[in-house]
Amino acid sequence: MNANDLLLWLSARRSGSWPQFRGGVVAFAGDDDSESEDRFPLHQQIRLDLQRLAHVEFFARECESGWRVAPPVLALSGSGEACLGILCGARSDGLLDRFKVAATGMELNAIELPSGPTVLTVRSNQERDLSRLAADSQIAFQKDAPLAILSRLPVVSPPRRGQVANEFPEGADWKIEEFDTVTFGWGALQRREASRRRTGLFRFTIHFQPPRHFLRWDGITYEVPRAIGIYTLLRRRRKQVLEYDRSRKTLRIPAGCRPMHLVERGLVLCSGLPPSFDPGSIALRYTQVPEDTASLAAQILLQEIR
Repeated sequence: MNANDLLLWLSARRSGSWPQFRGGVVAFAGDDDSESEDRFPLHQQIRLDLQRLAHVEFFARECESGWRVAPPVLALSGSGEACLGILCGARSDGLLDRFKVAATGMELNAIELPSGPTVLTVRSNQERDLSRLAADSQIAFQKDAPLAILSRLPVVSPPRRGQVANEFPEGADWKIEEFDTVTFGWGALQRREASRRRTGLFRFTIHFQPPRHFLRWDGITYEVPRAIGIYTLLRRRRKQVLEYDRSRKTLRIPAGCRPMHLVERGLVLCSGLPPSFDPGSIALRYTQVPEDTASLAAQILLQEIR
């Protein structure tokens, strides 16, 4: 698999449709296009890694039906001797050459990922050295990137009075599932059962279309983003799911409760590494997360860290 060539190709194109992205994955990463339920599709894993590390935006403003590459930036995490710079955004051969030359004498690390482009990080005990590195590489510089991202995000909130209600999609071909706040998984059910629920979160899927999520709240139906629905429902059920290890600076979140992508990006940019998956607890582990960053992420998600 060559996600590095994929990122170079995406950077050259700048933006495109979802089918074009899928085609690029097949061309550069050899996606077998499997949609089996016991394996997370490779193209989705690559999408997550590109999105988490601020390389590419998907289904966001100005690319609602596809993707666009983010501008190149050196994202700074930490301070003092723990100061870490992470190369994010678009790449080209010329930019990579400038970056590596400008980083001469610094602690430059290239970390290979199973399903993402190589992570390039630089450590220094002086913030000004990393600022100069960004300037010499002709890219932007973002101080305190994790907190800069998280501090601008709104807190998850339940549907408000006067908010526009929705209806479940019509048609017999939709597969309908309900989110379980005990197992953090999805279980199949019939449309009439979903319609009878006073409160619950439901996922509707149909061939070749992204899933749609609907929150039933006091008997009214609202279409919501997946993570917003999950954390709204967890709050309603008084479920605390975040666990923070202060000695190891590790935040653990059940895999079925993966947060909104900007919250996740703030957590990932603490280390430059995507979360690891613990099959024993079926959880995602985010590393090198300072306590203030973990607390802010929890606040956004209506959670408390334990």
